[in-house]
Amino acid sequence: MPATGRNQMKLVQKRDLILAAAILLIAAAAVGINHFIRRAPAAIAQVSVDGIVVETLELSKDTEITVTSSNGGTNHLIVKDGEIWCSDASCPDKVCVHQGKKHLNSDTIVCLPNQMIVTITGGD
Repeated sequence: MPATGRNQMKLVQKRDLILAAAILLIAAAAVGINHFIRRAPAAIAQVSVDGIVVETLELSKDTEITVTSSNGGTNHLIVKDGEIWCSDASCPDKVCVHQGKKHLNSDTIVCLPNQMIVTITGGD
């Protein structure tokens, strides 16, 4: 292959690599910005039972409540240090207890047997 052909291939390969790197950098920046905007620490936890909001808790105020569903099931919720979690539940599988502490916007805690959903939001 002539020297001119090799130089053109190297130039095309170099441009392709620069273009690919720029696209990856822009995509990574977009994902990072989206993650931080949408996953910011939240201010409010709305507790729903049977689809009806029964409590609105501020994550900035430490508190404990017990939520009782229409079927008699209970969930014990704790708000402390800007986080909320279910520490105990009357349901058999305790999935809600194992979901851990939540504090980010759009996080949820769900207990299907007791029909309870906690939705974390950014507040007003």
